[in-house]
Amino acid sequence: MSSGGSRIRPTSSLLRKVIFDTIRPDIGEASFLDLFAGTGSVGLESLAEGAAHCVLVERDRPTFKSLQKSIEAAGVKDSSLALCLDAVLYIKRSYSPSEFDIVFADPPYDRGYFAILIRLLFSAEMLPNRLLIAQVSKRERQAARLPQDLNYREKIVGDTVLLFARRA
Repeated sequence: MSSGGSRIRPTSSLLRKVIFDTIRPDIGEASFLDLFAGTGSVGLESLAEGAAHCVLVERDRPTFKSLQKSIEAAGVKDSSLALCLDAVLYIKRSYSPSEFDIVFADPPYDRGYFAILIRLLFSAEMLPNRLLIAQVSKRERQAARLPQDLNYREKIVGDTVLLFARRA
């Protein structure tokens, strides 16, 4: 994940463990979208866990170059696509819910991106085929209003809330 100033907050190994322990039944042969990809640790781990394909979206150019190197080092160029784009613009212009089984979004904390994601992705018609995961701060989650018809659960790790939303 990065913001315009290239401040990275990589997803910790503990958070990745919680994420993949939770989604393990869904990951096999899944198409995975990693929004605000940053270092790509979650998207790359999705491939290691059995996802068939991963698209990683990161707008910060220096971070994106590091992401490309990580993809090459991991040997997953054939099963991944890295895009140097703004995640919100990608959702508005290119995202198709039927294209991805799982969408992971780790936007910059406390900058209003979670509210934008709720508006753009947290509806029955925009949810991916299987699962939408958002990693947000406790403050943002407490301030957010989710659609009442959304089937979701949360896991809290420190100051972070992992929100798992499924199609009903």
